[in-house]
Amino acid sequence: MSYLPKAIVEKSIKKRVRKDKQGRERVGYEAYFGTDPFTKFAVRMTRASEEELKKDIKDFYQRHQSGGDAAVRLSPIEAIDAKNALDLLHEAGVKISLADAVRGYLNGDAQKKVNDSGITVGEAYTEYIKKKYGGFPKKKPNGKRDPNDEYPDRDKAIAMVGKWAEDIGADTKLGSVTAKDVVNYLMQNYNHRKPKTYNSHYYYLRTFFNWCTKDEQKFIAENPIKNVKPKEEPWEEPRYMKPEDVARLFKVLEAAKDEHPEYLAQAIVGFFCGTRACEIRRMAMIEDAAKIHLDDETIRIAKGKGYQRGRRPRAFHINSTAMAWIKSFDFLGALKKVNKKTVAEIYKLARKHDIPVFQNCIRHTFVTYHVSAFGDPAKTQAIVGTSARYRAENYCGLASKANGEAYFAIMPSAPAAEEQKSA
Repeated sequence: MSYLPKAIVEKSIKKRVRKDKQGRERVGYEAYFGTDPFTKFAVRMTRASEEELKKDIKDFYQRHQSGGDAAVRLSPIEAIDAKNALDLLHEAGVKISLADAVRGYLNGDAQKKVNDSGITVGEAYTEYIKKKYGGFPKKKPNGKRDPNDEYPDRDKAIAMVGKWAEDIGADTKLGSVTAKDVVNYLMQNYNHRKPKTYNSHYYYLRTFFNWCTKDEQKFIAENPIKNVKPKEEPWEEPRYMKPEDVARLFKVLEAAKDEHPEYLAQAIVGFFCGTRACEIRRMAMIEDAAKIHLDDETIRIAKGKGYQRGRRPRAFHINSTAMAWIKSFDFLGALKKVNKKTVAEIYKLARKHDIPVFQNCIRHTFVTYHVSAFGDPAKTQAIVGTSARYRAENYCGLASKANGEAYFAIMPSAPAAEEQKSA
């Protein structure tokens, strides 16, 4: 079977009236072409007007007469694309047809024939850490890594991508890695873990492969897992601390400020300014990471999350609660002592005093209570740097206005405030 003659197709044109989901009538004109010789399926064409349909029927048969059944399967743009593909193969000295190239791609060995640099997994991984993260972290004389690492994600990249590279073999050709190889690795090692853990490893590997395909490297032609989907993560209600628990924690941190002033500094900027832990570390170690103007009561974060990708800085006014705590001790001096372990040490101290804390509780708690206390979405967004949609889906309506006001009423003890005032 093949296509019907043009005259018969034109005579087959019928007016069709259909109703959409809203009950509105839609008028269209349909023509039956016969059977596609390749797929063996019936071919029909529908247009909004009879004149438009006849024009497209004429174009269809002009291409059919000039090139046979194969020609009608390609639009002019697709035909040019096919010719360009053949020209590229010829220029590269690859003596295979376009059909052979596609067949090889589907069989998983296209990258071996076309645009494969021959680099190994180990070599690509080393280049990735070197160029994206400035190299592997230097160790101190005691064998420990520097806690004030400029690249907060470097350890995770080394742990997740490095473990995969070791598992698959450093001498394995990167171009030979398939989606099945990566999925098998993820399933064997992380399928029994929470979806969030599985996805974290998946995303780091996907980022690595995407980097390898960029024109600056071009280690491989395509990301082998570009069509692999992450696991669906079940919805969980965002967690946040109770105002009374935050108040207890600040009393503990205030009592420990002589020995560890950095604990209190980290907590103030996190709990009452909503700043990310990685951004606070950059404030401590990089001079131009943030501008803190205590006289004007403003903070401008220049190197926030994703700053290396060109994300814009954000600036905001320091609220009265944060300012009261900042003025209660040598805040700027304490901030310089913050390091990568500070948050973990705060959590450890909190648990020692039976204060419930959990991962990311500092920032989550701030956003929850700022939304409830002030009811100003634009203000919250300017401070924390999240999208309005993300904030609405995760934080709006979680806490009451009374709890929000109680949270921002947590102040330093009177003696400490008076002592700083007299100084």
